[in-house]
Amino acid sequence: MKIAIKNVFFLLVSFLFSVNCYSLSLDDKLHLIKEVYGLESRLCEVDEDLIDDALSPIGELVFNTPVLSGDKDMSCSVCHIDEMALTDGLPIAIGVGGEGEGVDRIKSSGVIVPRNAFTLFGRASSDYINFFWDGRVQENDGIVYSPIGDGYKIGFNSPLAVAAVLPILARDEFLGLQRPYGSSENLELINDVYYEKKIEAANILIHKVVREPSDEGELRLSDAFAAADVVEPSIQVVGNALASFIAEKVRDCSPTPWEEYINGDLKALTDKQKEGAVTFFGKGRCASCHGGSLFSDFDFHSLGVPQGEFGPYIHGQDVGRASVTHELGDRYKFRTPSLIYVSRTPPYGHNGVFKTLEEVVMFHLNPIPFFSEKGWSSDRELLSYGKILSSRSEVLGFIDITREDEMSALVEFLKAL
Repeated sequence: MKIAIKNVFFLLVSFLFSVNCYSLSLDDKLHLIKEVYGLESRLCEVDEDLIDDALSPIGELVFNTPVLSGDKDMSCSVCHIDEMALTDGLPIAIGVGGEGEGVDRIKSSGVIVPRNAFTLFGRASSDYINFFWDGRVQENDGIVYSPIGDGYKIGFNSPLAVAAVLPILARDEFLGLQRPYGSSENLELINDVYYEKKIEAANILIHKVVREPSDEGELRLSDAFAAADVVEPSIQVVGNALASFIAEKVRDCSPTPWEEYINGDLKALTDKQKEGAVTFFGKGRCASCHGGSLFSDFDFHSLGVPQGEFGPYIHGQDVGRASVTHELGDRYKFRTPSLIYVSRTPPYGHNGVFKTLEEVVMFHLNPIPFFSEKGWSSDRELLSYGKILSSRSEVLGFIDITREDEMSALVEFLKAL
């Protein structure tokens, strides 16, 4: 039903463009699109309720230093680098044990975190209702569903705060791994309760760091808690502090050409980008999933993306949303990524399999050339990918881009986002 309603809407938009279309300039068409879709300049907008000036210094320390990392080798900033639009530039992230930043981490012996790192831009908007590729943190009817329970009931003030601490609770991303010949002191401290009571385990670690600081980083965090008058250090306070710091960080962003155009600067886009925008919102059906000012419907769809060998489940597979809902119909579905700063955040896909915008756009239109170019053509591979391709979202069948110049213009428009 949802797809049917979307398609009726896009047929209406296409019809509007077909009526006296030659009498409408590109700017006229985009003005109509802006009105029909209710598009606004929202890139740098954040939910001001997230910001707590007293807690932000705590969030900044946790984000930028390895103070809560089990082996003191990970921080949020490792995977969310300023110069890379708050991503890491890797197909899939490298967690504990890694060295360096960005592509340099591939050469290290760090643990593979089997999904592509999202940018943080847009995450502090009140419209951002779910997080991670599989939507494991999601707000619905006043409840924040997550692997650690209802975030609101246990002391977090937002879905972003819950999402921000999940990496801290993960062995591959922050805590570190058990080793045959001894693990980190922090990991040994929480090992007895980690698997059953992650919140309790995290709070044991935070109490130890804040109340018994053993190095300069821990001392700075202890001082930040004291300055904020926090009586009881906890992972909930850390989550709320991270949400506050992230909101402040992404609020200080640069407007894109599209944002400038929406705000009235008709020269901010080239004619080719304007043509691409008309295709995006019209016959390309892109806004069917990448709609709204944040360019996402926050729903879950399957493109039939090739799996690779690093998925978190059996045989290196990644079943996406099904890992949360346990519904067979949700296999290989992933949350629609926002397109904010999309040209600055390659590679693309939940596992970073697409190196360029051209690759991922073409895969939406026709996935077969991608498999052919990669040489994935053995009987076993074709059988495996055939199963995944059969899960592709129905809406992809309504894309009506048939000319190379249309696709080229569409890619140019994406570079303006």
